[in-house]
Amino acid sequence: MSFERSDKRLFYIISITLLALIISACAISAPVQEMSNARQSIQAAKEANAETLAESLLSEARQRLKSATRELDAGEYQRARELALQATQLALKARQLAISKK
Repeated sequence: MSFERSDKRLFYIISITLLALIISACAISAPVQEMSNARQSIQAAKEANAETLAESLLSEARQRLKSATRELDAGEYQRARELALQATQLALKARQLAISKK
């Protein structure tokens, strides 16, 4: 009788552990959308002539995207996501600045 209980208990412990691992693996996925958003924002800033009118912001956005790519390649998804989001924000600021200077 106690043997059956310990088997059930072990089964539940293993099941819960596997479920927790699966959930945590899903939470740490590659930041594909964030990287795409950063690239698109940088392109939009370039089209607004930010290379001339907001050069330092655009340059910093490109650098953050480059760093995000390195982190992504290294499997550091959370850091890559943070850098990609920063790149997007900088590119958006560069675009706005370029538009306001026109």
